[in-house]
Formats: sequence, C-alpha cells, structure tokens
Amino acid sequence: MKTPQNSGLAVKKWSLRFTQRWKAFGLGLCIAALGGCASSAPEQHASIDTGWLLSGAAIFGEPLSPEALPEDDILGLQPQMRAYLAQVAPDANPRQRLQALLRGFEQRDFTVEYRADQTLTAAETYQQGVGNCMAFTVMMVAMTRALGAEAYFNQVEVPPVWGHDEEQTFVVYRHINMVSESPRGRRVVDFNLAAYDPVYDQRELTDTEAFAQYYSNRGLELMQQSEMREAFRYLRKALSLRPGDGDLWANLGALYSRNQEFAAAEQSYLQALQLDGRHTIAMSNLERLYRKQQQLELADYYAEKARYHRERNPYYLYYQARNAYEHGDFKSAKRQLKRAIWQYEDDHRFHFLMGLTSYRLGDLEDSKTYFSQAFSLTDSPGAQRAYNQKLQLLIDGP
Repeated sequence: MKTPQNSGLAVKKWSLRFTQRWKAFGLGLCIAALGGCASSAPEQHASIDTGWLLSGAAIFGEPLSPEALPEDDILGLQPQMRAYLAQVAPDANPRQRLQALLRGFEQRDFTVEYRADQTLTAAETYQQGVGNCMAFTVMMVAMTRALGAEAYFNQVEVPPVWGHDEEQTFVVYRHINMVSESPRGRRVVDFNLAAYDPVYDQRELTDTEAFAQYYSNRGLELMQQSEMREAFRYLRKALSLRPGDGDLWANLGALYSRNQEFAAAEQSYLQALQLDGRHTIAMSNLERLYRKQQQLELADYYAEKARYHRERNPYYLYYQARNAYEHGDFKSAKRQLKRAIWQYEDDHRFHFLMGLTSYRLGDLEDSKTYFSQAFSLTDSPGAQRAYNQKLQLLIDGP
C-alpha cells in the first residue's frame, strides 16, 4: 500500500470504541446511493467479455497461458530470517517472543526503509531492507507466525487524496497493517502511525484477499516501469484470486488504458462498476476515456456521477476545505467543513481544521470548541503533539 514516507515502526494496543455513520471504502470511497443524481445513462453497447479481458489478447495478440501467472512465495522465510527468529526469546511464550521481535526492530537489529514503489515478499523485504506498507506487513506477518503468535492482515480504510491532473488515470491502492490478538489484548503493528488511526474503518483480511492486493500492487508498479507483460501477469493473478473485486478490475482498466487499448479499458471499468455501482475511480477513468474519444455525452454523464458521490464524501469535502484554507479562502473552507462534519463527525482532523478556520475568521469561542473536540477524538500522541505545535505557531504569529 502506498503511504507517506516514514522509516519507523508504529506499534499500538487499543480497543475499538467509536461509532460510525457510514462505512468508508478507501480510495474511490463513496457514501450515498446514486438515486437520481444525474440524467439517465446514455445508451452504451459495450458488452463485457471478461474472458477476453483476462486473456491479455488485446495487448499481446494472443491469450496469456494460465501457467504463466506468477506464484510468488509471499510469506516464505529465508534461512537468515529463520536463524534470527531462532534466537528471539527462544524460551518465552509466543506473545513475549513477538514483543521481543518488535523491540529488535526498534533497536535496529533489522531495518526496513520505506519505499512507496516496493511491494516485496517477506524474504525480499528482510534481505533488501526496503519496502512499502504491504511489504513490511507481509514480512511481519510471516515472522510473527513463525514465532507461534497469531497474526493477520488488517485493511485500514485510509481516506483518499484527490488530485487535479486531468490526464491522470487513477488506480487503487489500500493501506495494510498487521494485527496480533491474544488474551492480553489486540496489538496493531503499522509501518506509519500517521497513516493509521482507530477512527478509520478497518477489517481483517484473509490471506487470499491480502495476496490479491500484493499482486495488484506489484502489477501497478511494473506498469509504472513500462514492464507491460509482467504488469498484466500480476494483475491477472490478483483477479484469479479475487474476481469479484471492483478495485482490481479498475486497475486492469488502467493498464489497458496505458497501452491505448481503450475498448478493453472501457469494459474493465464497466465491470468494476457492475461489481460496485459507486466505484468513483472507475467513473472518473471512464469520464477521461470518453472525453479523449470525444464521446462527450458519456463523458459528462460519468463526470456528473463521480461528482455526485465525491461531494457527498466527507473526506473529499475535507480535502476541498483544506485547499481553500491554504489559499486564504476561509469562508469557503468553513462551508465545506460544516458539510464534512455533518456527514461524519468523528474525525479529529475535521474539527482541528475547523478550529483553525474559525480562528482565522475571528470566531475565537468557536475555535476553542473545535480544538477541544479535535483533542478529545484522538488518542494518538503524535497527532496531539502536532496539534500543540500548530497551535503554538498560531499563537506566536508570523
């Protein structure tokens, strides 16, 4: 998963105690039913031939053999890793051995430097000392299980970030960390504490679900490197594990679009929408594809459909508010934040930005109320320190 750069380890024990008014769906998340948001869809004649899409014939001129799909040893341990684990508190129970393993990482017995574009196996991550959150989590799950402790993959629905590049084809990544549960509690191990917050929706993944995301990540990285045959192999492998995952079909569409195979890209995006009718990434990519082909009626339809969902997404409203605040348009920022908080009131960042905005507008009492709410909603020492620093800078002035 792509996350902001951070080379440290975040380990947190917590109890999940929060209420949610909606369920986030990560990049491309959406929270409202479409229900009359736009005019009826223009007539489309593209029937979806999933067999053709999965064959790769549109790019390579011939179907890819199923035997050509990758079989990475994702959780395999190399001898060096086994030797290290053998001396990690060998006489202790599994929970104590896990604690010793985490202390060893903190003391730099082994290290991993964050690299956003490095989705690696457990052995590769350990050997090379680099990786993204997926690579780090794969390594930690493998090592934790080898110690005899329970460990599973945990998907955290980190809010999306929207860009303004009209030529961009959007793809879907998700944030993954590790959870280990024992009678003593629930331990979360995360590469980047800034990307993890108990306020976000999250769920346990099966190994198959996590492996599908691993192969999808690798496919997208290979696509960025213009290794198109390898990229297709990895994306195809992901879909063989999770054929009903709309995110994976949207990513396959991005690969086809990158290779100028627009008919296949269109069908891939439509398949993503057939599986998830609120998949805004697929909508946005269809809008770009149709606009490029001068099919303006279809382009406008999907642009409006995507806009409808985004503007009912509190994180999109927060993004818009933050942009307005940074440009000094505090009234617009406040309007957007009011809508965001009405949609979802439990994210401390919404309240802190509203506190800053109210302060800039001279509403000092309101700003105190929102700052207080922001602090009450986060138990992250890092977030609280950052907020205190920002408030001090605000008080000190330029």
